[in-house]
Amino acid sequence: MSDDLLAAVDRIKGLIVPLLQGQSAAELGRVLVYVQSVPRSLDASRAALRALEEKEGEETDPDRDEQERRKKRAAIEQACRRGVQNSLSFARRNLDSARMQALEALVYRPRLARKADLERRALALQKSLDRMEDPAPAMLEHYAGSSDPLNKYLLAGPWGHEYLQRRKIDTEEYDTALCRLLGWREKEGGGVVMSYAPLRRAIDELEAVAQCTLDPIPGPDGSKR
Repeated sequence: MSDDLLAAVDRIKGLIVPLLQGQSAAELGRVLVYVQSVPRSLDASRAALRALEEKEGEETDPDRDEQERRKKRAAIEQACRRGVQNSLSFARRNLDSARMQALEALVYRPRLARKADLERRALALQKSLDRMEDPAPAMLEHYAGSSDPLNKYLLAGPWGHEYLQRRKIDTEEYDTALCRLLGWREKEGGGVVMSYAPLRRAIDELEAVAQCTLDPIPGPDGSKR
């Protein structure tokens, strides 16, 4: 197994284990399970390829179709790719759920806020933020300067984080500043919020390392098929 792959898995484990005592423990535990299944998928594929090579080595028919052999190897590799992609997709979904759960516990939602009110306010905020190349600093400034509880809920809660994610903006600095501003750093869910962006990056890195390992998977003799 690649040292880089194991290091990538260990990096994710190191970020998750300290958070497993909180309310998002179940979701984060599943993230870890899915992440740790990636090297197992690769090991299983290598074992299947070795078994295929051994079986082919026992063949005595010189006219055996090489194309058929390649199809079998490709099917094993493709199944591994699908398994890795599915595992990482589920890992990301559970990480998103863990952050959502933490934010819902941490951010005050105005009791009388109607869904229509939130939608109108969110649309107004989005129109303003869409004009900015990097909206995160403006969101923090607006949160600190606003006295409107709807604005504060939207900016600090799930909507604001999902907006930054849609804009493909790394939320680490935003989350750290927000947790410092609101005193969340020592709270149970604060660690989940601040660890979200590093965990997303670590999962992306694991995916990149796995892809290098998968494309293509080396044969038992070290050659690439």
